[in-house]
Amino acid sequence: MTARESRVPARPGPPASRGERSPVRRLGRPVQGGAAQAPSAAADVKARDPRLFVGSIEKAMAVLEVFETAGQPLSMSDVVARTEIGRSAVQRFLYTLHHLDYLDRDPATKRYALGHKVLRLYRGFVGGRSTLERARHAMLELNRETRECTSWVELLKQEIVIVENLPSPQITAVTLAPGLRFEALSASSGQVLMAHAPAETVERIFAASSPLARERAGAEDIGGLRRILDRVRAQGYALTTKAFDQESLSISAPVFDARRIAVGAINLSTLRSRFDRKEAMADLVPAVLAAARRASADGSL
Repeated sequence: MTARESRVPARPGPPASRGERSPVRRLGRPVQGGAAQAPSAAADVKARDPRLFVGSIEKAMAVLEVFETAGQPLSMSDVVARTEIGRSAVQRFLYTLHHLDYLDRDPATKRYALGHKVLRLYRGFVGGRSTLERARHAMLELNRETRECTSWVELLKQEIVIVENLPSPQITAVTLAPGLRFEALSASSGQVLMAHAPAETVERIFAASSPLARERAGAEDIGGLRRILDRVRAQGYALTTKAFDQESLSISAPVFDARRIAVGAINLSTLRSRFDRKEAMADLVPAVLAAARRASADGSL
């Protein structure tokens, strides 16, 4: 679970209605700790059917998504600048989202922030994952046993996303939070999930990954990536340094459902000041493998 965050840019949409700018600049946000990643058509596996695609919903979601990384309430002008949607359209979207309780509005500053209603979506997201229910218990045991940061991670296009996290109780530790995303290619969680993914998925992720992620993974070409994934699949885990912090280690193992599909990964992140690579292999890797085994539907890896 390493590598720098890089969202997939939005595909070109239908012509904007009068008074709106087109196309919507929704994504292509800065990579965590680096420059913005260029759009990649290979990252998009969903073909857009113009007969069914609703461009206005895309724009409304673009407005909502700017609050994900804002870190502070935003004014209407802030949202216009970040989305490049016309001001009149942004005003209508903000008004609607506020009245639907997805956004809160400070009447004094006229600035907007995410509303509590968005938490319902997260509740629905995690509530429908039966494997995650088992994984929670395994993660808790792992967290108590090692006193290190443990996470449940899933694959999202060419990224991995942290779905749930148990922080380390130690004063100095790796800090992660649900919703954080990183490029899958150089992430330990990404590598264990790609190792059990279809070949076309691996090829798509490689094509969409940044040069930095390829360099960090040590995969100059698709052949090199396949050799890495073969090794990860054979050993049952991946161990990498974290993209945003060279002084930390990331260990992940896949979790399988009843169909033997890798639906997620259990990750442990620690500091190299506590464990060097040799110590992590001896002490932490067996613990992560045992947790992933307990979380899997058939109790095996």
